[in-house]
Amino acid sequence: MQPSHLVFQMSKKRKSIIIGIVAILLIALCWAVLLLIENHGLTDIQFGDTGGWGDEDSETYLTIGNTDYKTSDDIDTYLIIGTDNGGEVYGEAYSGEFADFLLLLIVDNTTERYGFYSIDRNSMVPVSVLDEKGNFSRYHEQQICISHWYGMNAEQRNQNTVSAVSALFGGLDIDSYYTMSMSNIGKLNHAVGGVAVNIDEDLTKADPAFTEGKTVLLSDEQAEKYLRARFVLDDASNASRMKRQQQYMQKMYDTLFGQLRENPEYINEIYNDLKGSIQTDGSSGELSTAVNHILKYDGKGFIRLEGKTVVNDTLGDNVEHEEFYPRTDSIVSSLKKVIDLKEDDESE
Repeated sequence: MQPSHLVFQMSKKRKSIIIGIVAILLIALCWAVLLLIENHGLTDIQFGDTGGWGDEDSETYLTIGNTDYKTSDDIDTYLIIGTDNGGEVYGEAYSGEFADFLLLLIVDNTTERYGFYSIDRNSMVPVSVLDEKGNFSRYHEQQICISHWYGMNAEQRNQNTVSAVSALFGGLDIDSYYTMSMSNIGKLNHAVGGVAVNIDEDLTKADPAFTEGKTVLLSDEQAEKYLRARFVLDDASNASRMKRQQQYMQKMYDTLFGQLRENPEYINEIYNDLKGSIQTDGSSGELSTAVNHILKYDGKGFIRLEGKTVVNDTLGDNVEHEEFYPRTDSIVSSLKKVIDLKEDDESE
């Protein structure tokens, strides 16, 4: 799906441990691997600065639908972005990638809860359109995945997606992002020796081995097929693909949990496998704090927004595309699973 209106488009040891944790966060790209360390291991990580956008003496305001909300909770947020394979540079013009996978980790240090929010790539939000010089041009309501198309460099594209996710959640500040190409799924799969999944539907059009009812230990090539295949399948909906991603996340968690329980140093091997594959604006202090907090807090698991999917010619290119419209009440109730969020009675 290509929009027709686009203008163009510490110490060495500790550093290794922290970057390894970044790798774990990125495996949550699929896969919420931070769950695997809940109440287990890695207790020697030192606390760093929390960063974040809230504290007990200030309030944060969100506008969801036509209602204003507020919270005084101390919250940290981490956005995990998996991009497709489409980016190429042509001179000064850029043809970017789409944000094929989006997962938002919210950690509330006041309620001592956290959750992973799975974001449908087709969620309709106001996306910031940038001109040929990378400057803001206008907002255009379109699929949130397209936000990563706009920008002259990786930082602009990542920040544009951060802004779109913030808008989806009513203006929620995003502390840091972690971006990896979905083409590295095989590398992640290889790092744990393959992930076994149950085939719940006939996926043989994607791979002959994907017969309904079978359990398949995915090769690196098969892992990408399993997680990304859509249009060759009878059910080409993004909802069906997200269901497969959910299963893979859980299986990846189970596999890594067993390996790290036997060998905590395995995290460094994962880092070596993923070295150079991650883009981030986060700091080691933020991640070390997040990990230590998650070790103690109450996890709410994976949280998906409820809504309606329709098919329209969104982009004016005479092609029908999926549009997902999350319900405002679902956004609010989902946030309340982690955050102490209240209506702002003082708003006009």
